[in-house]
Amino acid sequence: MKKFKITITILTVLLLLASCGGKKRTADGTKLKHYNWKELVDSLQTNEFKFEWIRSKASAKVIFRSEKNTVKANLRIRKDSASWVNLSKGIQIMTAVASNDSIKVLKKIGNKEYYIDDFSTVNRFLNTEVDYSILEDFFAGNAIGFDYEADKYKSGIDDGMYILSSDKIKKMDKLLKKGINRNRDILYRCWINPINFKCQKVRVDLLLDTASLTVAYEDWQLLEEGEVFPFKSSIVLETPRDTVQLQLEYSKVKINEEQRMPFKLTDSYEPMILE
Repeated sequence: MKKFKITITILTVLLLLASCGGKKRTADGTKLKHYNWKELVDSLQTNEFKFEWIRSKASAKVIFRSEKNTVKANLRIRKDSASWVNLSKGIQIMTAVASNDSIKVLKKIGNKEYYIDDFSTVNRFLNTEVDYSILEDFFAGNAIGFDYEADKYKSGIDDGMYILSSDKIKKMDKLLKKGINRNRDILYRCWINPINFKCQKVRVDLLLDTASLTVAYEDWQLLEEGEVFPFKSSIVLETPRDTVQLQLEYSKVKINEEQRMPFKLTDSYEPMILE
């Protein structure tokens, strides 16, 4: 499995750690058919959310360092390019643009501040390695960081869902307890909804950083454009230093309409210091 780079910006975050069960039936009691790992990968790729642009509105609950805030979020995403986020709570709070090579933030409440840099500073701040692609996957409701070119996954049935994992499911607990392993520094698990064959949740454990990333999706709804999208999603990043969480509940999602991503930095803004 190719080396995995985990993604999140200053704004993004996470919740919902998956517990392992052994159910081989769905929640309504339907017995699951067995598929090999190649069939599951093909189904996951076929049913991936497809778009060129996304425009959405959501209620966002952010939890960071024991502080909880609920804000309104407007999001605009251009596939494989950039994600624009505007947060407000009666008034504008923050505007941010993340792309493959940079993060740009304008803090618009209190002391006006700006942040413009690549992901290296955020990596040091969160004590892990991050990049842009997982952020886009999360906003699109896709399997974050899934390597469709991987030589082989382990497949099985877990907690009423199909699962693809980097190692055998029964070995996962032992590997996690051992921690750093010369043959493995990342453990990856993706649970697949047995009805729509979309990613239901993902858990990534980074053994070298003693960190984990968990993403969960639910409340699947059919959009006017014919794509199925999760109207509730959550993401949790746990590191030795901090736990960052984000829960999104969407009220509107539109795709394939070209969008603007305004970001205007003026002399009234001071540099933001990450502590």
